[in-house]
Amino acid sequence: MRSRMIAIAVGFLCAAWQPQVIPIAGCICIALLTLVYAFYGGSSYKPFFIYCCAAFLYASCWGHWQLSHKLPDQLLRSDWVVSGKLVGLPNVEEGVIRFNLDVKSMELLRLSANSQISIQKANAITDLNVRLLKLAWYKPTKDLIPGQYIKLIVRLKPPHSLVNPSGFDYERWLLTHKIDATGYVREFLGSEGYIDQGITSLRYAINKLIESRYEEPRDRALVQALVTGYKDNLSQDDWDKLRESGTVHLAVISGLHIGFIALVGWWLGRILSAFTPRLYYLPYLLSVISAGLYMQIAGGEVPTQRAFIMVLVFMLSGLLKWYIDIWQRWWLALVCVLIFSPLAVLEMGFWLSFSAVALLIWFGQQPIRWYSIIKIQFLLLIGMLPFYLYFFSGVSLVAPLVNIIAIPLVSFLIVIIAANLIFSGFSIPLLSEFESVLVDLFWTLVDMSADQAWAYLAIDNPSLEAIVFAAIGVIILIMPSGLVPKYLAFFCFLPLLSHEPFIDSVDEKKTVDDKSFSAIVFDIGQGLSVLIEVGDYRVLYDTGAAYPSGLSAFERAVLPYFKQERIKQLDYMVLSHNDNDHVGGFAKIKQWVDIKTIYSSFHPTHQKIRTCKEGVRWRIKGVDFEFLSGSKGRNDNDRSCVLLISNGDCSLLLPGDIGKAVESKMVLKHKRLKIDQPLTWLVASHHGSRTSSSDTFLAATLPKHVIFSAGYGNAFNHPHPEVVRRAKSYAAHTYTTAIDGAVLLKSEAGQACSTTTMRKDEKRFWR
Repeated sequence: MRSRMIAIAVGFLCAAWQPQVIPIAGCICIALLTLVYAFYGGSSYKPFFIYCCAAFLYASCWGHWQLSHKLPDQLLRSDWVVSGKLVGLPNVEEGVIRFNLDVKSMELLRLSANSQISIQKANAITDLNVRLLKLAWYKPTKDLIPGQYIKLIVRLKPPHSLVNPSGFDYERWLLTHKIDATGYVREFLGSEGYIDQGITSLRYAINKLIESRYEEPRDRALVQALVTGYKDNLSQDDWDKLRESGTVHLAVISGLHIGFIALVGWWLGRILSAFTPRLYYLPYLLSVISAGLYMQIAGGEVPTQRAFIMVLVFMLSGLLKWYIDIWQRWWLALVCVLIFSPLAVLEMGFWLSFSAVALLIWFGQQPIRWYSIIKIQFLLLIGMLPFYLYFFSGVSLVAPLVNIIAIPLVSFLIVIIAANLIFSGFSIPLLSEFESVLVDLFWTLVDMSADQAWAYLAIDNPSLEAIVFAAIGVIILIMPSGLVPKYLAFFCFLPLLSHEPFIDSVDEKKTVDDKSFSAIVFDIGQGLSVLIEVGDYRVLYDTGAAYPSGLSAFERAVLPYFKQERIKQLDYMVLSHNDNDHVGGFAKIKQWVDIKTIYSSFHPTHQKIRTCKEGVRWRIKGVDFEFLSGSKGRNDNDRSCVLLISNGDCSLLLPGDIGKAVESKMVLKHKRLKIDQPLTWLVASHHGSRTSSSDTFLAATLPKHVIFSAGYGNAFNHPHPEVVRRAKSYAAHTYTTAIDGAVLLKSEAGQACSTTTMRKDEKRFWR
């Protein structure tokens, strides 16, 4: 049985990595061939192959089903009259409400002004089955209540995400959560008086009750996270403290919480069944009901669903008296989770939760001593170390000690909160003070632990080889004594101890002229950010936008790559001009990296910045950097820093947002822009606006590749179709970050200039 479960897991993994989901006809052919093999094949691997194919076909059909609900690309930025029910708890920020709408009816109101299809063709493809919308309402005029039926005019676009090196795959997250379109509210048309009094309304009422009981935002946020799964009120500082103290898993409803509630239900059932022996199934029933109810109140997110499925499998196998060992139950739970959510196999939480449970099963089979609780915490830290290093590049050293206290504390706190909520329903604040004391005690424990200098060990993105050796060391340590000498584990951890962190460039290295450089034009939405790397030298041109929420495009699109590559310092930072979509993330960058030299066409307050001027140049390892224009012009756009990077073989031009007039002046002044050496890469000015990329400029530079950095479905119609046609008329290959993802440029000595895109290199069927 175990081998069949492994085969099913392998099949799901293969299906999840498909670059394009196999057509239905292909699925039918594979199914028929599998059936033929099942009847006539004679290999000993036949069961493994059959189960693997069955899982692969199931996951592929699931992918087809999910994709069939997505809003078609042809209806990008279309307006709809939508009626539906507000589900989940809305996220309320200053000036915006974000919420999910369960669609009951949709009617196409108008197409985008730049739509390439007619209204007749649009009506032909609007026979849709869109299930769930993720919407934002800016400057709302009305409070939204979960369970409320509302009618809106919304502007929609298909699910889409930024695609960058090491970035979060938001598009996969949307598919997993069955969100078929995103958009924003243009007009509120009304609401029905009837409100669906379901679980969502109960969650909303509980959240409001918690808000009324707690004045301290931190305490309120923790209780909401533990009860209703609403985590938006936890600040970034709170998350950092939880991570450093190793208690993040306690503030996020996961298998630990669901399992504890299931255990409470089990013991309650055991007590009741003692009086009525015929109700032998009562412990199993109450355990599943308790866990299921808590899952629903917690929002029914994917991690809680995964934990509930695990509880359900373990309880049913006991109730039905399936004579399978605990490891087979573990495999069965894993397969059930994948059947429910096939893409879970690519999620970090999936591997963390099932690995932790596997370690607990392994340790639980060993002899139990009085010190076993302490021992298990340290063994869990050791056993999970490779996962912590791979996913988080660090580990909390205080976690074993803290969790010995924090786990029972939070478990007891959940029971007290549940009892207090029941008493509050009768206006009896019996346990409120006790609950408040426990919450304060938890935060005190977290703060004291996280404030220790040695609390968190950060290892800057260790190599995969070092993690593999560490995993071997972990296996040696947790294996029973006598099989392999434990001291060998020390040698397995040496690659981590000798892991080389980021070291500033050494002068001797800087003099080597190998003329190689690479660049990344990040998929940053409506804005621009380009990183140029010459060996250890790094130059960042622009940062992308800052958002009203306080976050920035840099944090979403660029920072994951910086963390992955251990970039803690920039040799040069170029701020092209004073527009938010280009330099809004500058304040965030300073929080993460040191910057040696800054060039700009403007001077932010209290910043020592050099002015980018025509003729300023420098050379790094045989690669020349030169400003062809900057700091002069009628407006901010025309004053953009225009940077040319060249090594004699390949060249990259970054013109910021300059207009046609500045382009013409540059052509007249700089002979290097003439046809005698065509430009390799041009990042089109002003994101492909009609005010730039003139015929004169393109004829002078003859770029082989033109890259448009623009947001998906942006309101400015960037890049303009006329500009794209103009670039193609000069035989240029065109790329748009909204369609192609991040564009990777590389020039190596003796090799051709190469251009690749993230969406092509890492193609997945959901994007």
